[in-house]
Amino acid sequence: MKYQEKISLYSRYSTLTLLLKFIATLLLTNKFTKNISLKLVNFTINRKVKFITKFLNNVYFGGETLTEAKEIVNFLGKNNIYSVLDYAIEGENNEQFFDDAVESTLKLINFSSNEKKIPYVVIKPSSLGAIHIYEERTKSRTFLEENSDAWERVLARYEKIFSYAYKKSVRIMIDAEQSWVQSAVDTIAINSMINYNKKEPIITLTIQCYKKESLSILKDLHVIAVGNKIKVGVKLVRGAYLEEEIINHERAIGSVFSKKEETDYNYNVAVKYIAENIGFFSPFFATHNEVSISNILNEDMLKHKPCWMGQLYGIGDHISSNLVNSGAKVCKYLPYGPFNKSLPYLLRRINENAVSIDTFMRENTIIRKEIISRIRRSIK
Repeated sequence: MKYQEKISLYSRYSTLTLLLKFIATLLLTNKFTKNISLKLVNFTINRKVKFITKFLNNVYFGGETLTEAKEIVNFLGKNNIYSVLDYAIEGENNEQFFDDAVESTLKLINFSSNEKKIPYVVIKPSSLGAIHIYEERTKSRTFLEENSDAWERVLARYEKIFSYAYKKSVRIMIDAEQSWVQSAVDTIAINSMINYNKKEPIITLTIQCYKKESLSILKDLHVIAVGNKIKVGVKLVRGAYLEEEIINHERAIGSVFSKKEETDYNYNVAVKYIAENIGFFSPFFATHNEVSISNILNEDMLKHKPCWMGQLYGIGDHISSNLVNSGAKVCKYLPYGPFNKSLPYLLRRINENAVSIDTFMRENTIIRKEIISRIRRSIK
């Protein structure tokens, strides 16, 4: 895919912020400096270094409130880029937090129903129930009595969200989790799709292509779609828990590819399968990989079909801009919320397969050109 480099998305940055972004992407172009940088970010956040916090929040997040996020939604909309809003709080584990997350999601659904530039609302399974409850459901069909009640509350939270989204005609994207959680999440998603995806794909689940069984899951979803006369919403990603899966291999379910090249190949095979059966899928291709993007754009069966492509907010702006220029429907995955609680979301995605070093190298080159261009204009 040949890119015509556009820089309009960089106009939202001051020259100082752009210079800091240049340094950040430069550090992320090398595996050694990348790991050190991410550890340094964690350290500075824990020490509440305001300068670093402000920079990261301005560049990679939509703000701490929905009002702040709306400003970014409007800006992206002017560039014909849609937004996928994600209230990206992580790390809480109590019933009140889970109930509050539902209410926040309902407000976001209501907000999105009046915003043409927000096609999806994201929910994170771990914000709706305790990890150990999902894990017990994944690994066993029987519950301890107290966990059985907790599971029923989890199901009720999903139902409340899905029914309201259906009423408002807003699509829900279910984020991926670790393998010891994912099976239970997929069961909820599939059962709910059968109820709510008859007319339009209200519910979308996520398939992580670093998992060796991901193509089998995709084929199973195809069978379910045919049998129930529904369209299955599928978000295709490489995955963001690889290191955690490897470290917790005794806890993990299934297996993962050990090489990035294998994951890349599997992702592209999955794209091909979806394209060949597009009548039963409503796909969202989340990728910064230029080879995968070219494959998607060149798939004849996907041309003139309703599918989306997405990148993380603040990363790969050159990719998003050029996809828009090619006529694709493009989203930026826009997290917002209390910064100290949502930062793990970003660090995990940068550290895993979600964003490759090649992406940062390409972006670093374009940012350098933009900085030089600004300096030249200021001299004239």
